[in-house]
Amino acid sequence: MGLALLIYVPLYLLRGMGGGDVKLMAAIGAIAGPGNWLRIFFFTLIFGAVAAIVLIFVKRRVRRTFKNIGLILMSLGSGHAPYAKNPELDVREEKGLRLPHAVTIACGAMAFLVL
Repeated sequence: MGLALLIYVPLYLLRGMGGGDVKLMAAIGAIAGPGNWLRIFFFTLIFGAVAAIVLIFVKRRVRRTFKNIGLILMSLGSGHAPYAKNPELDVREEKGLRLPHAVTIACGAMAFLVL
């Protein structure tokens, strides 16, 4: 649980993820233990990356996504929250492109259980 919170709470504080996703991964970590949670996290990363790539292409936001990645890196490098400069980077705002992370978490957990 602690490992999940260590990774997910900063993403929540930067408004890159919702609180439900943090709680879900913490619960999975509490049940699975740190070693198994890391495996589930790895599968979740794979499913999330594939889903994100498909989503940005379907929504035709490739250029905008790369611009936002640059803004995120510059903001974090200067010690500022990315959402402060661009509300589109806040999951609480309607303008942002959202990916239902709970679905990718579920897929990652199922892949772990199957394998």
